Amino acid sequence: MMEKMQNTMMKRYQMFAWLGLIIVLIAFLLSLNAASANATFFSVDKATREAAGTNSALALANVARHSIPTWVPSFKFLGLGIMLGAITMALGVIVKTLRDLGNNVMGTWPNTLNPGTPEKPRAAKMFPMIMMMGWLILIIGLIWALSLNNTVVAYWNHSVATELNTAESGSLLLRQLGTIQSTLPWLGALRFLGMAFLFTGITVALTVIIRTLQFQEKTLQRFVNARLARSGD
Repeated sequence: MMEKMQNTMMKRYQMFAWLGLIIVLIAFLLSLNAASANATFFSVDKATREAAGTNSALALANVARHSIPTWVPSFKFLGLGIMLGAITMALGVIVKTLRDLGNNVMGTWPNTLNPGTPEKPRAAKMFPMIMMMGWLILIIGLIWALSLNNTVVAYWNHSVATELNTAESGSLLLRQLGTIQSTLPWLGALRFLGMAFLFTGITVALTVIIRTLQFQEKTLQRFVNARLARSGD
C-alpha cells in the first residue's frame, strides 16, 4: 500500500517542480517588499526614524524590514526543497522504469537463463522517506518562523528611541528580543538540515540507479555468454 502511494506520488514530479518554483517566485516578490521597507525607513534622518511611534508609517516600515527576513527565507527554502524533492521523484520514476524494463526483458528469456527478479534494495525504499523527512523539517521550520514572526512584529512596532532603547531588565520588550535573537539561529540550522536530507535522498536515488544498471549489465553479459557458449556447442 505504501509503495503504491509512493509510486503514484513519484509520477507527479512535474507538478511538485512547478509548485516549488511558484513558492520561490512568491518569496522573491516578498523580498522586494523588504527592500521597499528599507528604502522608506532610511529615507529620513536617524533621529526621526527612531522617534517614530507605534503604527506610524516609519514604525511599520521597520516592522516589515525585520519581519520579512524572519520567515520568508524558510518559505523560500521550502520551495527549493520541493523542487529538490521533484528531482528525487523523477529519479524514482527512472528507478521503477529500469526495474520494470529489466523484468520484461528477462521474462522473455528461457527459465534456465533467467536469474529472476532480485529483491527491491533497501536503498530504493529509503530515499522517498529521506525526501519526506527533509520536507517535514522544512515545514516545521516555516511554522516556527511564522510563529516567531508574531513576536518580531510585536517587538519592532514601537519607538526605537523612547521604548526599545529604554526597555528595562525583565520587561516584555526585552523578553521578546531575547526570544527573537535565540530562535533565529535555530531557524537557519533547520533550513540547512532539511536541505541536507533532500540532497541525501537524491544521492541515495542515484546510487540505486547506478546499482540497477550495474546489475542489468552483468545479467545481460551472463545471458550473452551463455548463448554464445550454446552456439559454440
